Formats: sequence, structure tokens, C-alpha cells
Amino acid sequence: MHEEIVASLHLDLRSLKLEYKTTCDALRNWPGGPAEEQEFLEYKKQELFRALVEHTFQDEPV
Repeated sequence: MHEEIVASLHLDLRSLKLEYKTTCDALRNWPGGPAEEQEFLEYKKQELFRALVEHTFQDEPV
């Protein structure tokens, strides 16, 4: 049986933005390779963007 390892990351806003940028760069400059790696980068990009949007709405005054 192969157990999946789950990890959580705690990033400040600067680190979150940098992680999003480097993920976008990796996708834009994709050299080819296993499709699941590219799919993972797409998923990661979406999740990072979601976190950035959530941060934006949390910091806006009501």
C-alpha cells in the first residue's frame, strides 16, 4: 500500500506572491515532460491564486 503524504505550508504574503510567480514561470517555460507534472503545476497555480485572492479580501476594510 502506498500512503500519500500531506504537507501544509505557512507563507507570508511576499513568499506567497513569489511562489505564484515561480509557478507561473515554470508553466510558461514548460520544456515538456510527464503530463502529470504540468497538470500539478496548473493545480498549484490555481491554489496559490485562490490563496492570494483570499488574502486580498481578508485585508480589505468592510
